[in-house]
Amino acid sequence: MIGNSLAYGAALLLVGAVAMTTVRRMRLLAAGAGLLALAHLWINQAPVGAIGLALVFVLVNLAQLLAMWRRSRSGAMLAEERALFDHLLGAAAARHEGRLRDLMQWREVPAGEVLMREGDANPPLVYVASGQVSVEASGVEVGVCGEGDFLGEMSLVSGHTASATVVVVEAARIARFDRDALAQYARAVPEVGTAFTNAMNRGLAAKVERMNEAATRSRQ
Repeated sequence: MIGNSLAYGAALLLVGAVAMTTVRRMRLLAAGAGLLALAHLWINQAPVGAIGLALVFVLVNLAQLLAMWRRSRSGAMLAEERALFDHLLGAAAARHEGRLRDLMQWREVPAGEVLMREGDANPPLVYVASGQVSVEASGVEVGVCGEGDFLGEMSLVSGHTASATVVVVEAARIARFDRDALAQYARAVPEVGTAFTNAMNRGLAAKVERMNEAATRSRQ
């Protein structure tokens, strides 16, 4: 009886974790679900392998929570994050920077890595802090993006597949957003959604202008 209650409790917490709009809360509920599942497996004398997997699930989520807690306690903010919040998203989104930081993951990517492919469903939303990437459509380069540019924003807005392939041509530092969690948070906090929409619209306009200039030079 107790074992069944623990299993139901774990399932409910996992449902709650999926519904969360921030990674921190999702991790917290997931860790709780893992603990209940671990207790359920232990009481029912489940195979050691199943108990081990549940334990790993709990430990991974707790480790991620600890890393987030240490970072927020230190108050450290990357220069790239400050540029993103202050200069691109403005004061409105900057007020929510704590939660927004939970929705992004920073990476160093080497030249040659493909960030997304044309036709991919649900391509990532990427912010380029440094470096350079090539944007290709139907195998032809249509533009180059770099510091301050968003990638994948058209798919995020339209819901369509990726319209181009993006390849890193100069080692880059990028932030990859959890697009689903970001969309949920933007709906819950309209000013954040507006700030992102404005930033992406400015970025799209700049990309179109660059492509037009490149096309003009090629004809000369």
